[in-house]
Amino acid sequence: MTRRLWQTPPGYYWKVVVDPTRKGDEPGIFYGGHFRWTDIVLPGWDEEARKIPCPWPSGTVFENVKTGERVVIRQGKVVRAESSSAVELRQWTGVSSD
Repeated sequence: MTRRLWQTPPGYYWKVVVDPTRKGDEPGIFYGGHFRWTDIVLPGWDEEARKIPCPWPSGTVFENVKTGERVVIRQGKVVRAESSSAVELRQWTGVSSD
């Protein structure tokens, strides 16, 4: 009998590694979940779409399971987590989704 390992569906490469809704031993709402880039950043090219805040709780950290890249939600904005400083991602295509 062969054993099949669970794999994320195609495109769901962003895993929640820090969930601010997590309390104690409870897993929280999003912890460990896999999401698409378009689930994290609302798509939109015009200035009006950019004014809509990110719907994720502030402090949520996503990690790309393929590249190891991390993004953090801070005050309604998606920012790339870097060692020295954070860079706000203005365009929804700013981070690779594959």
